[in-house]
Amino acid sequence: MGWFIITFQNEGSVMQAIVSLKEGDWVDETYLAVSKQVSTSKNGATYLAIKLADKTGEIDGRLWDNADEIAGKFEREDFVRIKGVAANYQGTMQIKMKSLEKVDDAKVDIANFLQTSPRDPEEMVGDLTAAAAGVSNTHLRLFMQAFLNDRPFMETFRRTPAAKTLHHNYIGGLLEHVVELIFLCRDLAKHFPGVDGDLLIVGAFIHDIGKVRELAVRKSIEYTTEGRLIGHISLGYEMIAGKIAAIPGFPPELAMLLKHIMLSHHGEYEFGSPKRPKIQEAVIINYLDDLSAKINNFQATLKKEKVGEGEWTAFNKMHDRYLYRQGAYAAAGDEPEEIEGAGPAAGGKIAKGERRGTKDEGRSTKDAETAEPSGKLPLDI
Repeated sequence: MGWFIITFQNEGSVMQAIVSLKEGDWVDETYLAVSKQVSTSKNGATYLAIKLADKTGEIDGRLWDNADEIAGKFEREDFVRIKGVAANYQGTMQIKMKSLEKVDDAKVDIANFLQTSPRDPEEMVGDLTAAAAGVSNTHLRLFMQAFLNDRPFMETFRRTPAAKTLHHNYIGGLLEHVVELIFLCRDLAKHFPGVDGDLLIVGAFIHDIGKVRELAVRKSIEYTTEGRLIGHISLGYEMIAGKIAAIPGFPPELAMLLKHIMLSHHGEYEFGSPKRPKIQEAVIINYLDDLSAKINNFQATLKKEKVGEGEWTAFNKMHDRYLYRQGAYAAAGDEPEEIEGAGPAAGGKIAKGERRGTKDEGRSTKDAETAEPSGKLPLDI
């Protein structure tokens, strides 16, 4: 039997990406050891269980020979070169390792383990600066600028991911997500004259601000201790309360509305929100935050799994369904072919592919009742 090595190309180096490993692949590669544990099986055998990672994902590894000895040769967050076979165990891929050795950090291309935002961080900071300058409410403008002028905060903000795994999970991901959300809010506000556009923009800016303290980037994305114990919503609440207190005469009700947006942006209690949205700006931010996260995950999944036109992804846990990549339509500017003797009153022609009216057009749509419910995100958004 021949071994098939699945690889990806990254800045001149070729590596076996975790996401591409298939059952039966021979693996000879360097990964990050995210966790390790020496355990005992039901029959009393000792084995080493580790979680391995690269920038495409994580996979479990098992080593049964000399488990105690090998476990003592490396630590969590070390890079390790492993050799073994990819296998399917109870529906999940893992690597049955034959050998493992520690690799010096200097010999590792860190680009294989940490992704960065495709957008230029300085350009995105410029977008935030422009957005703040466009806020007409003086107190809200000073509040947003207080963060933008906080150098230590901004240095961290530029690097922080928006999540550990689900969406925008790369260096600069939080900055990209926030700018994206501000643009979405700005566009949507044009359609709802009763919405406070200033509150919407500043609320979008601060909704995930606690993630600069919840998440840390080292060799991988990790939760900080206060991130695990307190969480980004509570941390963000502390941060905005501190900035508000430093602005003389900040209106108490305006402060309360900002805090409400922070506390309600996950939408539901079961997704970590201490409060559900009760003002229209909070409702908008909740839905657009969810939209930004899900579309980013959708597009990243298509790219990561190399899904072609007319193909499906593997089951996606975030969306709780399989995802489909449709075929491309005609290029912009192509004239549709006309079909003789059919169509609307003007000329009796209809463009190929144009929708025709049918006798069922006005009926109640029972299909909508059986459509999949929209997925909800857990706390890591």
